[in-house]
Amino acid sequence: MRRAGPRGAERRSILRETLRARTEAPSMQREEHPDVAWVTGLVGCATPLARQRVREAQEDRRLFRHLEVQHLRGGRSSYVEIDAPLELYALARILRPRHVVEVGVSSGVSSAYLLRALDRNGSGTLHSVDLPERPRAGARPPDRSWSLPPGRESGWAVPFPLRKRWDLRLGPKREVLPLLADELDGVGLFVYDVPHEDRGAYAEFRRLDPCLPPGAVAIVDHGPGGGLCAALARWARLRGGTPTRRTGLGLFGFRCGGRASPRRGRVT
Repeated sequence: MRRAGPRGAERRSILRETLRARTEAPSMQREEHPDVAWVTGLVGCATPLARQRVREAQEDRRLFRHLEVQHLRGGRSSYVEIDAPLELYALARILRPRHVVEVGVSSGVSSAYLLRALDRNGSGTLHSVDLPERPRAGARPPDRSWSLPPGRESGWAVPFPLRKRWDLRLGPKREVLPLLADELDGVGLFVYDVPHEDRGAYAEFRRLDPCLPPGAVAIVDHGPGGGLCAALARWARLRGGTPTRRTGLGLFGFRCGGRASPRRGRVT
């Protein structure tokens, strides 16, 4: 009998873990109805290309299984993240950005799909900013859905082979984002997935604005069913863009037009 190699053994192990975990907790939800039109509108590409890139992500069953197993090992079926990882993957594949900046990581589902896209592009770096939050002692279930399980760190579900293009920075976004703004240019995709208030968020958007060239895409998550925040609407006007909503979610994005702001210090 032919013995299974390392790759085969790994697949069997993942399958066993998935079957075992599914008897203990509900499985991670798949994104059933990705919004191809939203992707098309944000990047200005042909619909068949957007559909093809979304399908690539849908057919990546190995990545989905890995994330599902890692979540279930942590004791929950999912942790809060943007509910449109397929669209993020498609955007990164089509834009082929030199740099992607992501604020908010939690378990790393969105990070994993962005990194998979960059890996298939053969270029690009994902710069993620996160301030890990852990559940309070005795909280059952965790009081905040993005809090990390015991013994886990930000992005713990991201497959290790994808991490070679990952620059993960831990700390308050108000401190880390200015550092990235001073270091980077050519940020083709910006994803902001954290609770926010308008004044602070707008200052952060303006600080990073010089890094986003015309054609770059900025996305902000406002929570399930949330409406467009004033900070994103104001930033979009500044860059000559129009925020559009991902169907069924509080996720808004716009494509940057015109010239980026000149590099400068603190925004008041």
